[in-house]
Amino acid sequence: MPIAITSEHSDLADSVRSLVARVAPSEVLHEALETPIPNPPPYWKAAAEQGLQGVHLSETVGGQGFGILELAITLAEFGYGAVPGPFVPSAIASALISADNPDAAILGGLASGETIAAYAIDSGLTATRHGGGLVIRGEARAVPAAAQASVLVLPVAIESGVQWVVLDAAQLEIEPVKSVDPLRPLAHVRANATEVTGDRVLTSLGTAHARALITTLLSAEAIGVARWATDTATAYAKIREQFGRPIGQFQAIKHKCAGMIAETERATAAVWDAARALDEVHEDPSADTHFAFAAAVAATLAPAAAQHTTQDCIQVHGGIGFTWEHDTNVYYRRALVLAAFFGRASDYPQAVVDTATTTGMRPVDIDLDPDTEKLREEIRAEVAALKAIPSGAERNTAIAEGGWVQPHLPKPWGRASEPIEQIIIAQEFSTGRVRRPQMGIASWIIPSIVAFGTDEQKQRFLPPTFRGEMIWCQLFSEPGAGSDLASL
Repeated sequence: MPIAITSEHSDLADSVRSLVARVAPSEVLHEALETPIPNPPPYWKAAAEQGLQGVHLSETVGGQGFGILELAITLAEFGYGAVPGPFVPSAIASALISADNPDAAILGGLASGETIAAYAIDSGLTATRHGGGLVIRGEARAVPAAAQASVLVLPVAIESGVQWVVLDAAQLEIEPVKSVDPLRPLAHVRANATEVTGDRVLTSLGTAHARALITTLLSAEAIGVARWATDTATAYAKIREQFGRPIGQFQAIKHKCAGMIAETERATAAVWDAARALDEVHEDPSADTHFAFAAAVAATLAPAAAQHTTQDCIQVHGGIGFTWEHDTNVYYRRALVLAAFFGRASDYPQAVVDTATTTGMRPVDIDLDPDTEKLREEIRAEVAALKAIPSGAERNTAIAEGGWVQPHLPKPWGRASEPIEQIIIAQEFSTGRVRRPQMGIASWIIPSIVAFGTDEQKQRFLPPTFRGEMIWCQLFSEPGAGSDLASL
């Protein structure tokens, strides 16, 4: 599942995917591995005509007026296509500037595609104050697209803190360096007593906000890479045959592909939430959206998902993905470079823990259509009636017989609930403080009994399981016999 889940966002994703498929097919990617990428790349004008460079920028500067979520959707599709060139770095740089001042004059050129920008998440640049401006010295290493950009947004240590500063490339010494991913050029950037005026300092952009923007948008590109690897591996597993049948039928490949899907889905959900959190804080700067926590979760999951899935994609392909000619080689390189852009991987899980134990985790909530309120009132009344039952055993029996334990199951074992109803049920049981029996491993087993069990087996096993009276475990039998379902 991609980041886009509403119809409008799906339309945006489809539009970007169509452009990417047209301007960056496989042969273009492989050609770019061998020859320098033109600056701007051939697709730049087409992307600008579609408004993609400014999808997240204010209409006052020529942008589309959308938010970080829409930009994340766009960058995920660019990741899915492993699009070469500076599009992603330029979009991230413009998002940093816009977060400080959405009406900044420099954003006009970035929105139209006339200007290309680059950014860095860390640097060795320092500054001293001089008059109303700064004098900057030092180096930022391995800056993506620095040699292609005319404007760079770089973090600079000023006195006891760090602030992002907009610098003109003409003021700097830029040394292109070899990249693991030739489609994402890198360069070292040096400032030798470079003077900038005070209006080039993004004073309203805090370090936490800047890093959250960068890592969330990098994570969006990373899940595009992960989704491509997952789709490609599963498609290949369906058609590649060994020992007379598709390799996808073998447990090792089947489980590997399932793991890829699960890891990609987790990362996608985290990026979606981080982008929403950033948009929420933009709409209401005083709101406590816990965007730093959400961004740290996304940065923990997304680059790892890109690396793991591209590695597994190579393995599903029998190792041929390591060859220069194969597409998987392109995506594996992109995954490695993306992971490097985040910095130390261990910083992000630590940030999740530190943020959760200090300022708190981001609340989990889902906005539902107002038309669902009638259903909510009905469920709330039934939950209240369950809560009023004085005996815990009687309450569990009523919960089980009402199909509340696993409401997605067909009746009479569940309530045949659609996803929206399942969400409301979970919310109302939580709000009403009514505890449902916990299924544990039984949650894996129950669907098999419902689908394939005899009537006698269903009546014997399901009611006591739903009441919490029967606890299940999973045992493993001899090779060739499959797995057993056993009750204790």
